[in-house]
Amino acid sequence: MEENKKKKIRIGLLGCGRVAGNHILAVNRCSSVEITAVAGGRHAKELGERLGVPVLQGGELCGSGLVDGVCILTPPQYHYDYAMEAIQAGKHVLVEKPVSFSVNEILEMDSAAEKKGVVCMPGHSYLYLPELMRMKEVQKDGRLGSPGYLYMSETYYMNHELSAKYTGPETDVLCHQLYLSLAFLGIPKRISAFRTEIQEQEGQMGGPQVAVMLEYENGAIVQILVCWAMEDHTSDPWTFKIKMLGTKGSMHFSRRDFVENLGMGYDQSLYQEMFDREMRWFAEECIGKGNQPLSTMKDAAWVCRLHGMILEAVKEKKIVEVHKD
Repeated sequence: MEENKKKKIRIGLLGCGRVAGNHILAVNRCSSVEITAVAGGRHAKELGERLGVPVLQGGELCGSGLVDGVCILTPPQYHYDYAMEAIQAGKHVLVEKPVSFSVNEILEMDSAAEKKGVVCMPGHSYLYLPELMRMKEVQKDGRLGSPGYLYMSETYYMNHELSAKYTGPETDVLCHQLYLSLAFLGIPKRISAFRTEIQEQEGQMGGPQVAVMLEYENGAIVQILVCWAMEDHTSDPWTFKIKMLGTKGSMHFSRRDFVENLGMGYDQSLYQEMFDREMRWFAEECIGKGNQPLSTMKDAAWVCRLHGMILEAVKEKKIVEVHKD
């Protein structure tokens, strides 16, 4: 047993906020990894005691002999510095989304990891769900014919206390839909976008929402809605939904296709499953076998570029042309 334990990939969690809980569950469900240290944030001490592992400083964890890999779960502005420290120390790195708001930083992380011979993988987690892997494969195989229309939504009410901890749906959510659009259809040629704020009134919901449209060379159109202003409890909810239409077929995915009852509420089981499968791919496919992640750091750089163009389209109220060179 002790010999098998030593063979596990030792993971350090850098950032002990809300998303750390998802990564802890993912590690617990992956037999090839274990958490051996934590760092970062006011909950680090409590988390370390609960897991029975050392609590280190951020930079200390990046170079620690206690870990083989680091999950960087801090706010995005700290991703680059910690990732570079960990990479230079020869550690494998999983960087939560958004990876960075600087294309140069993302490409530097990628280049440094390649030189060091370690994995640097963006936390583009939805692509690891088998339903979305299948959607990508079917599209690439041509079984849907020529792609014509892709719709993606993520909508729910985010109360003011919680939303104050984030930047906004266009920054904290939209990267999911952007990396999925890249995986399914590649780089668009033209972008338009709108951002509005629905004013909350007494007893009602409200908040920000963003709508994006991408146009492709072959005529395909992508529409994206990310919204923190409203809930959708209809029979076909837009909580997290994808619909792809082609000239020969179509496909659909909803995160609420699988829910588990929790008494008075329910749990969207596919949300945690994407963390589980992402962790397994990071450990077993990338670190263990040397395979590429399903979404690379170069993809993350394009997500960053497209995000910047969307902000430009919103601010300038114009259509933005995408230049691939």
